[in-house]
Amino acid sequence: MNLRVYSIHCFTILYFTVKNVQSAVKIIEPEMYINKIAKRFVEIFETRSTTGADLPVENYTAPINISASGMQLTGHVSFHSAFVARIGSIELNMQRFQQVLLDDEAQINANMLWKNVDVALDFSPDLEDYQAPGTLLVTFGQFEFPLKTQKLFATGEVTGSCEFGSISSQNDIVIVGHPNNAHVQMIAMAIIKDFNFRDPMLQSFRRWNFQNVLNVALTEIQFPEVCYNC
Repeated sequence: MNLRVYSIHCFTILYFTVKNVQSAVKIIEPEMYINKIAKRFVEIFETRSTTGADLPVENYTAPINISASGMQLTGHVSFHSAFVARIGSIELNMQRFQQVLLDDEAQINANMLWKNVDVALDFSPDLEDYQAPGTLLVTFGQFEFPLKTQKLFATGEVTGSCEFGSISSQNDIVIVGHPNNAHVQMIAMAIIKDFNFRDPMLQSFRRWNFQNVLNVALTEIQFPEVCYNC
């Protein structure tokens, strides 16, 4: 497989109005803050040379047992040489916006969405009647990354996290396989329909680490002040 082009297209910030709740104590313009953090995160992420070391997808082998219309696949399939080929867009979903004021800290959170993420990977099946290698291009409609920030009042320290949360609940996965035969189509169907067959791939996504990128944004953009008589 010779596809080794990585591209991250421009982001879109989705903004949903959140009704303000009148209170004696509140965070000043928290929505603006989390938007700035997300925008800066994407700017830094786009300038990096995205490689397999940044977004690793580890090799794995999974058992397969799937049947449809008289065809049965039983055995194992090993996946290797996988990489993220493209991210269509990165968006901030303010429908999951949250601000929390506690006695010892303030939190401002939302969700980042990665849309149309292409993962290319080679596979080698070990099936009773099929052992030919091939290549899949798996397009996930949406990845969800909870974006969390917090400030400790005692020290003034600001921290945050942005880690893989889940794929779209609609399971909107599109797979193109080569060679395009019935066995490869059934392997693609197993990825879409069988969570256990797909989960080892998702385990790699859960280990992605963006802490260095997020830390730069948190350092550059000041956490909002808290108003105690508003």
